[in-house]
Amino acid sequence: MSHALDTPRATDRGLSLVREVADNPHGLPLADLARAVELSASTALRQLRSLEAAGFAVRRSDGAWVPGPELLRIARNLAASATLPRLAEPVLASLAEALGESAYLAEAADERTAVYVAMEAGTHTVRHVSWLGHTVPRRGTAVGRALVADVDADGVAVREDAVESGITAVSAPVRDASGQVVAAVSVVGPSFRLAGPALAGARGAVAEHAARLSHAAGFAVRDTR
Repeated sequence: MSHALDTPRATDRGLSLVREVADNPHGLPLADLARAVELSASTALRQLRSLEAAGFAVRRSDGAWVPGPELLRIARNLAASATLPRLAEPVLASLAEALGESAYLAEAADERTAVYVAMEAGTHTVRHVSWLGHTVPRRGTAVGRALVADVDADGVAVREDAVESGITAVSAPVRDASGQVVAAVSVVGPSFRLAGPALAGARGAVAEHAARLSHAAGFAVRDTR
């Protein structure tokens, strides 16, 4: 019975090792990998040898472990199909469900305009109609500010009546693996509802979901301590 109970844990640790190897393409030594997944060096080595046999990890001549050919193949296939709007789908769905307001992903169309490339409709009876596929000005709008990382201390930009009267937009930047802003996550809703505590909650939720999408796009916040 103990073996059956240990199997899920062993699988979890194996997957954790795959993640650590994938997140450190320049290589990590055995000791660092073992520490990262809270395994003894001997147990981690057994797991890594299994991963090596399956093509998910390779041990270099200097002893560091790097992604193997099978892991690289999977990464290439995912990168080819995982466009940002597709990655944004579950994030926007979560944001719309959390706030009840319509959630959008916008990308820069040119220096003056942005285009909404993905959306999830809000759940309120009275909600913002779809702007999917529409272009909006970047100047003076929340999404325009987010696309140049001109945000407030909490990481978001808010504008009221910028594109439509009586409408408030809350936006936050999305960054790629290089740290560049490539898009903006927004919620758009009637100003009478996005006010006071509701607006404060929206600000936090938009910042959180933009960070979640940035992570999915490869952005990793560096620990500067």
